[in-house]
Amino acid sequence: MPFIKPTYNIDGDVTDIIIETLVADGVKGLIFDLDSTLIESKSARLTDEVNAWLVKARPHFKMVILSNNKNAVYLEKVKTILEMPVIGYAKKPSRRGFKQAIEMLGLTPAEVAVIGDRPLTDILGGKRSGARTVLVKILRTIKEPSWKTSIRNLERRLIGK
Repeated sequence: MPFIKPTYNIDGDVTDIIIETLVADGVKGLIFDLDSTLIESKSARLTDEVNAWLVKARPHFKMVILSNNKNAVYLEKVKTILEMPVIGYAKKPSRRGFKQAIEMLGLTPAEVAVIGDRPLTDILGGKRSGARTVLVKILRTIKEPSWKTSIRNLERRLIGK
């Protein structure tokens, strides 16, 4: 399924993305998935490693979070902790949320990279919106149930990874 193949396929979590590669490729804005990509699902806790990566990345990119999460209180807390705009209830892979995020960044789709851990939501939605895409694994600190790992593995097999 070539329409789900990410532009960049990272064999690690978000902290393994090489910022300089994205900058050299003309990326000026980042749209992040939230749960399992930047923070442990529904925790609103930022690890020191992710925080350090974000500090390093901030001078290079405009940033926004696009999440399917519907909990307004939680999303407001995340907005404060991560110090960036948050768009919730995005219904990814629908183009609507991605379009809104790209407009919020004030960039063209070609100047934006979508970073997420799910091929069928983050990567597919990013591709459909015309953005570049970065598929990462879930954060190293997360221990998820085996059924979730099985679903993730199935999704990755669909894209040939």
